[in-house]
Amino acid sequence: MPGGKRSPIFGGAARVRDKIQTMNSNSEKIIFTHDHIQETVRQLATVILQWVEKTAASRLNVVCVLEGAKPFTQDMVKVFRDLKPGLKVKIHPLTSRGTAGHQLLEGRELADERLDWETLNIDPVLIVDDLLDSGKTLAAIQERLTARGVTDFKTAVLIRKYEDSLVPVDYCGFHLDLNREALAAQGLKDYWLFGYGMDLDGKFREMDQVAWVEIR
Repeated sequence: MPGGKRSPIFGGAARVRDKIQTMNSNSEKIIFTHDHIQETVRQLATVILQWVEKTAASRLNVVCVLEGAKPFTQDMVKVFRDLKPGLKVKIHPLTSRGTAGHQLLEGRELADERLDWETLNIDPVLIVDDLLDSGKTLAAIQERLTARGVTDFKTAVLIRKYEDSLVPVDYCGFHLDLNREALAAQGLKDYWLFGYGMDLDGKFREMDQVAWVEIR
């Protein structure tokens, strides 16, 4: 894995394993409210700035995985600029296709033509994604950056979905800690998360909360 083995530095929100047990069959449920998300984003940004300050860099590159991570990135950058006005932040949009409907694709298709590689090789890089599910998106991006000579980067995700995720991250807001065997025992294939940039059949990205729906 590019960058070596990493351990989450921050996991500020309470874990929500008990929510699974109280879910009603075939239900949709709000799991993170607007206020909860904003509080966590601010805490996360504060910790990330500690890393940036240690690098003594005057600019931070933020690679934003579209479309899902856009609200998360925008809100976090606002906190960066609020807490450290002198820090220059350059956002690099990157598109990754990894789903078809409710199905995860085996590979990841990255469109990185909007990345400024010269800048990425000079200043520290923060890769921002909304959800760590299989981890294939983050792994593919790290491999692409490493192949282009970028060495100073860290990763941040809003939500880590499964407890057995094999792809570590540096900064994580919410740990769902879902267990695949426990889901199967309940007759569930998965929970599909949507809202705050994530979609459900192309809808609900604009929600300022995060919800999930059962996949059976």
